Amino acid sequence: MSAGGRGVAAEVARFVRANLASAIASGLEWLVVTGLVLAGAHYLGAAAAGAITGAVADFSLKRHWAFDRPDPAAVGREGLRYAWVSAVSLALNLPLAWALVDGLGVPAVPGVIGASIVVAVAWNYPLHRWYVFRGAARGPWRGAPRCDPVERR
Repeated sequence: MSAGGRGVAAEVARFVRANLASAIASGLEWLVVTGLVLAGAHYLGAAAAGAITGAVADFSLKRHWAFDRPDPAAVGREGLRYAWVSAVSLALNLPLAWALVDGLGVPAVPGVIGASIVVAVAWNYPLHRWYVFRGAARGPWRGAPRCDPVERR
């Protein structure tokens, strides 16, 4: 397919880059969570601080690398969408972390990390790909429509 980001190979490359971006951001998030918990912070406060750190890193990496968004005018709109997805993500992460740590007795750091993995797979990636950065490229199937009218040909 063309270099314009169409086809299965382009979609696989985007998926890999997006997940590498998430891994880097998650690593930063988990470092913040671990450091704060070890410093005596409550695990839910540490989870919130880690989520904010990870969200800033993830948005930047996904916007500029994974989904290659060249339009600087769209950063505000994408940033608001990302913030909404991240707020819901945090709202999903905290009760799940609480259920794992206080409900099931999982240690705090693995409980918070486990919750974030579940939410990342079930919520974050799908919404980042098809909502936040929805005009990034056509889908993997020929003729799949672009969502942003600016990018239509």
